[in-house]
Amino acid sequence: MLLSEIKDWLKTKINCPNWYVGKIDGSVEQCIGIYSIVGGKPNIAVGGLENTSYATKSISILVHWGKLTTPAEQKAQEVYNTLFSQSTVIGTKRVIEFDMKTSEPVGVGTDDNGIYEFVIETNIIYER
Repeated sequence: MLLSEIKDWLKTKINCPNWYVGKIDGSVEQCIGIYSIVGGKPNIAVGGLENTSYATKSISILVHWGKLTTPAEQKAQEVYNTLFSQSTVIGTKRVIEFDMKTSEPVGVGTDDNGIYEFVIETNIIYER
């Protein structure tokens, strides 16, 4: 599963003027970025890869959304709710679960331009 596939799927669910993978353009006031999280362990079943039915993609979503905290938090919650308890298809992979890492989006304050940012981390568990 590719980050670009996750971005394309989210674009069908969330209204946002600017989408990015790996890095955002901090000069725009409203955007969402999708990033990989480093450090996850691969899942290999007993019997090897051919017997492994699912895999995990760990991602972080950055919601970079304007100079007012309430609309930024609302947009982040909209993204969170889109993922929470969902099963879907992303690209060609059937998603079993979005394993959310926190109980809500995490506010990380503002960037150097005064734009509020929230982070959502999840493990996407999907069929191989």
